[in-house]
Parts: sequence; C-alpha cells; structure tokens
Amino acid sequence: MDAVAAYELTKILGGKTVLQGVSFQVPEGGSMACVGREGAGKTTLARLMAGLGRPSSGECSVLGLSPSYESARLHGMMGVVLESARLYDSMSLWDNLRFFAGAHHVPKDQGVERASFLLRRLNLWDDREKCPQELPTGDLTRAGLCRALLHRPRVLVLDEQGAGMDRETAVLVQELLRYVLQEEGVSLLFCTQHMNYAQHVCNSFALLDRGVLLARGGMEPLRVGGGVRLRAALRLAGGQSGPEGFRLEDGLWQREIQSEDEMPGLIAKVVEQGRSLYEARVIRPGLEEIYDAYLAGGRRREAMFHGETARTEPGGEAQAAVPGSEGGAG
Repeated sequence: MDAVAAYELTKILGGKTVLQGVSFQVPEGGSMACVGREGAGKTTLARLMAGLGRPSSGECSVLGLSPSYESARLHGMMGVVLESARLYDSMSLWDNLRFFAGAHHVPKDQGVERASFLLRRLNLWDDREKCPQELPTGDLTRAGLCRALLHRPRVLVLDEQGAGMDRETAVLVQELLRYVLQEEGVSLLFCTQHMNYAQHVCNSFALLDRGVLLARGGMEPLRVGGGVRLRAALRLAGGQSGPEGFRLEDGLWQREIQSEDEMPGLIAKVVEQGRSLYEARVIRPGLEEIYDAYLAGGRRREAMFHGETARTEPGGEAQAAVPGSEGGAG
C-alpha cells in the first residue's frame, strides 16, 4: 500500500488552477520531496493531503484513506507541519506538547518521554518553559516538528515555506527526519522550495511548476531525463593551463562528461601531457540545477506551442514537461 498518493489531482482556487492533474505515489517507508518555486502549488498539495480542503477533481489518499472524508481516522496516523499550524501562545512549549500528546491519546508517561526525546534532539530542552511567542522563528519551526511527531505517526506531511531555516535549524531538522525515516519507518512528503536541502533528506522528487508536475523520480533518472550532464573537475598546479575543452571555474578545470567511465582516460591524458594533477573528481548536479533544466525545457516547448521563438538556456531538453496554467499557490 502506498503511504501517500495523488491521482490526476487538480485544485482550482479563485478561478485559477493551482494544481493540474498531478499524480505520484510515495511507498510506505519512502520519502518524496515535492519541490518548486513560489506559486508551484506545494502548499496547496500539502493542505489537500492534510485534509484542509477538497480537490476540484482527481483524488488523493494517505494510507489508503481520503484526507477529505476520513480525516478523523487519519488523525492518529499522520503528522502535519504547516505554516498555519501554530502552538498555543498562552501555554509553555512543554505544556503545548503535553496537551497535544493527550489529544492523540498518548499515555501520560509515554507522552512525557516522547516530548523529552524530541526537545533534546532538536535542542529545545532549555526553552521548554517558554511560550511560543517568546521563541525565534527557527525554534518555532523545530517546535512544530515536535508536535507533529509526538504520537509516532506513520506518515509525516511537511510544508516548509518562507526565506528558509537558519543553519542550526536546518541541520537539526535534517538529522531528526533521517532518524524517523530510518529508525521509526515514517513515510515523508516534504513540500519545499529549498531543493538542495530536500535532496539530503528524500530519495525521490516531484518537480512542480505553476501547478503542473514536470517530472518525478530519483536524482539520477531525473538528471538523465533533464539532459543535465556530469562534470569532470581537475585541480592543477598553479599557473598551469587546463586540457583542451576544459574551462576554469571556482579554481577547478571543468568540462561536461557523459559518464564517470570517462574519468580514467581524462586523468591518464592529463598526466601524459606532463601536468601536475592535485585532484580529480566528478561533480554531480544538484536538484536545483536539474529543476532549472526541466523548467527551461518546458518553457521552450511552451514558446514553440504559441509560435514564439524560445530562448535557449543551458540544461538540455527536459522530459515530460507540460505548459502550466496561470496563477498558483506556494
């Protein structure tokens, strides 16, 4: 059974299509990041999965249940972190967690143990007696994750918005997400615009633009499908020129390659030419670079569809790119 699934999921808000025929599946124990920039439809997707709205057409499910019609049954099996989901300002962080543990029918002693564990893992233990309004943004982000994980959910839906997390928060959240994925078998749907962060948490990805699913899959299939090549990178002795076809970038001589199998030949050729080679490695493109390649391919096709001249951008042809509708929501 899939932990999370969408089938031709469409949502129209205020006359604008913010999700258009989106389909994907997250298997139990798996993790998927739905990524895209502002207006891609990420927040709308997270809210539909959390049961905070109904699709205009299509279906979505969590653990085989409809979030729209069976939210009460899902309440104890999933955790949700949305920007709109706040803790109670009139209560301390500790009292908030005890309250939400009780709301999920977690036995008192287990609730105390779980809250203590999460607060310590997220470096919030010393702030447990503070009210949410006294906490900085990074601490509030971590506190929201504590609340969502209190009852050991089988599925976690995480919508991360805004300018991004501070470094401490990012590291602590990443470590905790890895823990619950590996040790507690949680299934994760992570909706975010911070792609290079998402790639360190999830093992599959859905690329969204203006409510349209551009592509989905693991990093390597997405890289190949987006036409984004690997790069050979060489560090030579100071003052030495690079081999033919290489360009100097960030202190490394670089060129695109089809596969890692080309590296031994390139290294041998550099050494034969008498150059002093200090370092040789393969640079793999990040998720953001791959996303931009699909986005560029989709816009080229959209321009061609409307009889316009497309602007050529780096990244190669994208796969399964479809013109999106106007408008959108996070």
